[in-house]
Amino acid sequence: MQPIPDNSAAASPMTVVRALTPEHTGADTARPVGAPLPLAIGAALFTSCALIAALRQRAWEYPVIRVMDVYADRSVLFDRLMHALTTRDLLQGATFISLLWYLWFSTDEPSDRARLMTGIVAASCAGILSRVLQLMLPTHLRPLHTPALGFVLPLGVTPDALNHFNSFPSDHGAVFFALSFVIYRMRPKLGAIAFAWATVLDVARVYEGYHFPSDIVGSIGLGLVMVILFDSRGIHQVARRVIAWEPVRRAPFYMLAFLLTYQVATLFDDVRELGRGFARAALHKDIFSKPDQ
Repeated sequence: MQPIPDNSAAASPMTVVRALTPEHTGADTARPVGAPLPLAIGAALFTSCALIAALRQRAWEYPVIRVMDVYADRSVLFDRLMHALTTRDLLQGATFISLLWYLWFSTDEPSDRARLMTGIVAASCAGILSRVLQLMLPTHLRPLHTPALGFVLPLGVTPDALNHFNSFPSDHGAVFFALSFVIYRMRPKLGAIAFAWATVLDVARVYEGYHFPSDIVGSIGLGLVMVILFDSRGIHQVARRVIAWEPVRRAPFYMLAFLLTYQVATLFDDVRELGRGFARAALHKDIFSKPDQ
């Protein structure tokens, strides 16, 4: 198949759909043309969900949690399935990273590969920023730790799970939806499947009491914002320089790429555990917990 020629220089102003799913390849695809609207949408999603979490959670979200919690601890099979969706990396991050590797080897275009690389970095930053906000924002406890809900724990969920920091926004949601957005921009149909699977995973986290719905929707906005912000000419130029190393030093390039994408797939669990251990030994405190605990 012959590559599609780049006609972006003569194209009319891009619409929001063109911004989300670029159809051209070449250097001009690095320009974030048409990005203000999706950026505004992402920011609006995040801000509105933060306000709901702070002001309207009891009225709007408690009923949703209670309806979902009706089915908890009734079916061993269903609860085990939900628990697998929230604990198994193969079902979570590994799925999205596998799709990104598929897209990587489906193209030789530097612009496409640069978009994939910057998208993975953007998703990683979305997850890191999400965890920082969870530790710093004075928002709310998770549903399973909220006494007013009288939450019934599904099978497999421990009572003290994730009880040392807030739940807004979801770091899993920020990473998974950001990666889905990256996939969507390259292959819309494949990206739609990724979005659907990310939704299933995060609904399971709501069912298990780890998050309120606003945590999940807010994380969608955060992931979208981060991907758009990283889609700039300067960042793409840096990514192209890194990619230029691939044919010259193939073995070390893919070794490092594997290590990075593995950590993204596991949401940097090993890195966080190592950091937590060193911090406890050196500082005598857990840097991943809230300061007052």
